[in-house]
Amino acid sequence: MAQEVGYISKIGDSVNDIVLEMETLDDTFEKAIVRYDYPFIDGADLEDMGQKARIVKVRCWFFDSASQSNYDDHLKLIDLMRVKELLEFNHPKYGILKGKVDSVSTRHDDQQRTAVVDFSFVEQMRDSIVPVASTDVTSAGETAFTSGQGQQEGELTRDMAALGFDAGLELDPDQTLLAQLKIKSVYQREIARSLDAQLGALSAEANQVVQPVNSLVATTTFRSTLPGRVLGIMTKCVERVARLYDSSLNYPANYLRSLDAGLRDLVTALSAPAAAQTAAAAAARSLMVKHLVIACAGRIALEAAYCYADDEADRQTVRQSERNKSFDALGRYLGQPVPVVMDVRQLETTLAATRSWLQQGVDQARSMTALKGQALDLLTYVSSVKLERERIITVELDNPIPLHLVCLRYGLDYHYAERIRSINPTLANPNATSGTLQIYTPAGGAA
Repeated sequence: MAQEVGYISKIGDSVNDIVLEMETLDDTFEKAIVRYDYPFIDGADLEDMGQKARIVKVRCWFFDSASQSNYDDHLKLIDLMRVKELLEFNHPKYGILKGKVDSVSTRHDDQQRTAVVDFSFVEQMRDSIVPVASTDVTSAGETAFTSGQGQQEGELTRDMAALGFDAGLELDPDQTLLAQLKIKSVYQREIARSLDAQLGALSAEANQVVQPVNSLVATTTFRSTLPGRVLGIMTKCVERVARLYDSSLNYPANYLRSLDAGLRDLVTALSAPAAAQTAAAAAARSLMVKHLVIACAGRIALEAAYCYADDEADRQTVRQSERNKSFDALGRYLGQPVPVVMDVRQLETTLAATRSWLQQGVDQARSMTALKGQALDLLTYVSSVKLERERIITVELDNPIPLHLVCLRYGLDYHYAERIRSINPTLANPNATSGTLQIYTPAGGAA
């Protein structure tokens, strides 16, 4: 049985650390079946003698261009025929394979410093196939966020106990902390008064935006204890700040950038000390800022997970639209609006901003393993998605030409024109494209 993974063109797969720019990948699985035929008997008696050697056939490109220079690496691939030890092949779908390269075919044409190499890789023995893990970023993000709520409440309980408060005391949400907590000193009284003032400010900020009834926080019940009350007000406030930017959700990179700025403004506003601040007020403010940073880190990580999942769905929509015909038999344009998708730079930028928040949260509370899990899940997901995304290079156009001709010149299908426009916001006239232009790397070749 042969399974073909068509036109992959991905970076990062390798044979013994030789990075490959793949075009096609074909896996062949066969069994040794012995057939016994008997006279006057219909059919055959079959005996299974086990599986034959698994063969992986790969076509890859080596070339020099403005974005990469790996033409000379095809000589290293040829030299692998001389290696007697087992080789490691990093299969993009099935992970690491051990085996040997048993044939290499190299093709050159009139392209300068460009080689097309076909080689076959034979696996050493047969092992169970374990597909490369694919993270459900939405499910993982929600699970980690919910887990983080419990861990933060535990951290807040310890912080309140360190200040001498009874963290298990049931509180009336309609009364102030100062009126309900068991105050043992003037210092504790001042802390309770400061906490009331800051929680009041956060509540006023939260009430400016209506909380969606189907949100993850809306389905969470916070306990009526001191940590539960503080965490409930803080979490709802952070979520409602996130909802301020819902109008830009169709542009995930802009949304996450705005959310990053909005959360920083919220932390800055809470961190600003009063004109005359006592030691107790400073301690209360420091406690609130610590847990606000943790809450912001968990929230932006969850929003990033949602954005990445939606962006991947939009990518599939764009792929589908590119396979449809643009014109009917009468020449009428059939094109439909396509969503804007994130490019590699936007993925990396948003991931860096999100992980920066998560690092701040971990610095505040080393016991918050949920934040570490969110950071790892997002990094793993973006790394896997980047392997599936086309790379972007910059080209210079001497004369004004239509964008569709630009695609033709650099070996791209004309359907790429819409996506090229999406990554060139300053492109005012697609019919007369000139100057510096960002384009996608043609699959399997050099630009």
